[in-house]
Amino acid sequence: METLGGRPLCRRGDGDDDDSIDDDFEKWCTDLFAALGKEPELLGAQAADSEATNTVATYRVEIVEGAQPARPFPNGTGHSAHDPFWATISDVRELHTAASERSCVHVEIDISGDRQLKYETGDHIGLYARNSDEVVALMAQLLGLPLETTFRLHTEGEGASGDLDPPFPGPIQLTTALAYFADVLSCPHKDALLALASCATDEKQAARLRLLASTQGKAEYNEYIAKQHRSLMEVMQDFPSARPSLGLLFGSVAPRLAPRYYSISSGSSKHPHQVHVTCAVVHDVMPTGRVHDGVCSSYLQHCKPGDQVPVFIRRSTFKLPQCSQCPIVMIGPGTGLAPFRGFIQERDCLTASLEKVGPAVLFFGCRNRTHDYIYETEMEAAVETGALSELHVAFSRAGPTKDYVQHHMEMQGPNLWVMLQQPNCYVYVCGDAKNMARDVHRTLISIAQKQGSMTAAAAEAWLKQLGDSGRYLKDV
Repeated sequence: METLGGRPLCRRGDGDDDDSIDDDFEKWCTDLFAALGKEPELLGAQAADSEATNTVATYRVEIVEGAQPARPFPNGTGHSAHDPFWATISDVRELHTAASERSCVHVEIDISGDRQLKYETGDHIGLYARNSDEVVALMAQLLGLPLETTFRLHTEGEGASGDLDPPFPGPIQLTTALAYFADVLSCPHKDALLALASCATDEKQAARLRLLASTQGKAEYNEYIAKQHRSLMEVMQDFPSARPSLGLLFGSVAPRLAPRYYSISSGSSKHPHQVHVTCAVVHDVMPTGRVHDGVCSSYLQHCKPGDQVPVFIRRSTFKLPQCSQCPIVMIGPGTGLAPFRGFIQERDCLTASLEKVGPAVLFFGCRNRTHDYIYETEMEAAVETGALSELHVAFSRAGPTKDYVQHHMEMQGPNLWVMLQQPNCYVYVCGDAKNMARDVHRTLISIAQKQGSMTAAAAEAWLKQLGDSGRYLKDV
């Protein structure tokens, strides 16, 4: 932009969602508005002269009697998040053994009902989950409304105000709307607290909510909400006089429940009409004592064959090389194995048809062989068929010291370096971005330094060039 004559107005703002991204944004806005105040001509006369208004976004609500309630989503093509297809669950099974304290489920989703819906190995599936019946019932209680309340939302007319998203289909029952469209288990943002304050009938509760949403209340917000991971639903329980209308709830208080994305863990050549998902089930105890079950993972865990779920395919660039003879290195602990299972199935189809494939090395990690070695039989069979050339498994909790995938990469450094030096070698990393991906990145640099006699700067440049050439891909 500067090369083209642009002039920076203020510093770039960076938000860290590990802390309070609202505070980060407010700090940046302070700088931005101060800069704009010095140059009002940038806003235009009308904007500069107008007074700022803080209108709370509220839908107009029409209560409907005797109408047939709509489904949360029409049955679409599944080609985008705005047009999901109602697919059918065909299988759900646990991947961990009984010895594991955690859960990971394998889910098979039948998409054969839509012949136009296709995926490629390495793509993602987007899935609209739903809040549990217990969460829905408690939210209806907090709103003081029967679950069978049927209504429509409108963006125009008396009672509608503010900047509103297009409403979801109607007429709709409250039980369905709360299940599919209200994110009530995440921490509330400050604008949601202000919206709750606007409807609180107890002035002390309203003042407390306004303080939590203010710049002056930053410490209180961090202590009460951020550190405690307190959910919107818990905040509404703590402030019972703040009982929003349906229009206010869906307009300003509860964000829309977002779709969840999973790397598809099946190969499209082997399973053209099925999408497989490998899902770690989230089950945590929050600092407040609330047991938090992941919205989507818990939903999938409890699905039964025959259940329908709205899904869509999201295209990905995380794909096998076009040439099947290119060497590939795959690094994916835990559910990071998901897309590589699809890759292996694709290569299995190629070897079955007597096509020549290049070497494929997989580094996989889990806690314990007898607890959470997912797809163990499949992986070992892939070595036998030649779909996998080498399989290296790290068990982080099986011995006195932690053993991770990067340790096995270091041990295989000489052989890895020979592969990495081939001009058509691809490296894939899938899994946790916060720790694992960074550790793997550092390990690749370390291998380049040790095996390639490179300086740290040269190793960094080599890995950057690998990424720039499209041969170092991450799905994290």
